Amino acid sequence: MSDKKYKAGVEFMNLALKLAEKADGFTSPNPLVGAVVVKNSKIIGQGYHKKAGMPHAEIEAFRDAESRGENLKSSTLYVTLEPCCHKGKRTPPCTDSIINKGISKVVIGTTDPNPKVSGRGINQLRNKGISVETGVLEEKCVKLNEAFNKFISTGTPFVILKLACTLDGKIATVSGDSKWIGSEKQRSLAHKLRQKVDAVMVGINTVIQDNPRLNVRLKKKEISHPVPVIVDNDLRISPDSNIFKIHHRPIIATTEDALKGNISGIKERCRLIITDRDNKGNVDITDLFKKLGDESICSVLVEGGSRIAGSVLRSHAADKIILFYAPKLVGGDGVDMFSSLGVVNMVDSLSLKDINIKKFGNEFMLEAYPDMGILGKNE
Repeated sequence: MSDKKYKAGVEFMNLALKLAEKADGFTSPNPLVGAVVVKNSKIIGQGYHKKAGMPHAEIEAFRDAESRGENLKSSTLYVTLEPCCHKGKRTPPCTDSIINKGISKVVIGTTDPNPKVSGRGINQLRNKGISVETGVLEEKCVKLNEAFNKFISTGTPFVILKLACTLDGKIATVSGDSKWIGSEKQRSLAHKLRQKVDAVMVGINTVIQDNPRLNVRLKKKEISHPVPVIVDNDLRISPDSNIFKIHHRPIIATTEDALKGNISGIKERCRLIITDRDNKGNVDITDLFKKLGDESICSVLVEGGSRIAGSVLRSHAADKIILFYAPKLVGGDGVDMFSSLGVVNMVDSLSLKDINIKKFGNEFMLEAYPDMGILGKNE
């Protein structure tokens, strides 16, 4: 491919990525996908998958082109994810439409990790004489669907651990006061994160201390609220908590022996997920995430406090870590971000990689990924 054609291809794929991002938070359990149709170096159609159950990006782009009176025959389709080829879902295979519309070439950002697709869509198109090119802006296209990619491959949700803290790593004062560590801008960014996930998780101590609403508060026409997940080892949650006033049947994760107590007013108002206790006597986080996956929850934002954050790291469950730092100092008697991780030697500490730091005002956000996702395995 010539440099000119390559640059044009990158430009079209970048547009497809931007289109896909418009639906962030609305397509689960489906992936985010954007598509652009090009003919004679001119964009004739574009679209994206808006919501689960609605037409896929390719179909939206075809409809857009045809609504303008464009003929799709011999055009090129740029799409961020390999077109689906399997049946038995709410929408028909996109490969059939691509073939029937007479598309001559398909440029794909990345292959689909879904075992029902995973290269089959590409082979089906090539077998019909359609030219297929893959790997254009592949890294960006993979990252776009990092939550979907993990869920479809493992059956467990993509877990983001998010905390707001002071510069000395405290999430609350000695009295437990944590309002407000960050600015309104930081809180707005946190709500944007909630908008993008299927569930938001906190521990019972956070509920008792702060009585949070755990919803999305953004000035947008359409909002997708995550399902609250409360980790409550002994079912201490109050029936009067804001969680029950705002959400319909939030998830409460607890243990079998906790059900022996008086849970009047709780059981009927929530979905209970029962796990064994871990070696510290708490809800088994690994088992909990597996059961959330069974509920088709593809992504979870863990917001703390320190006990639940520490438990997620000890269980090697965090796929991504986001820390908001405010320009404040609390001192040694404040509440640490994480409970004990059991690290004795520095070689056993958790290393982070792919670090990205964004500054806004006097605050900044650190985004990173655990190195290999485990403690004690660093070189």
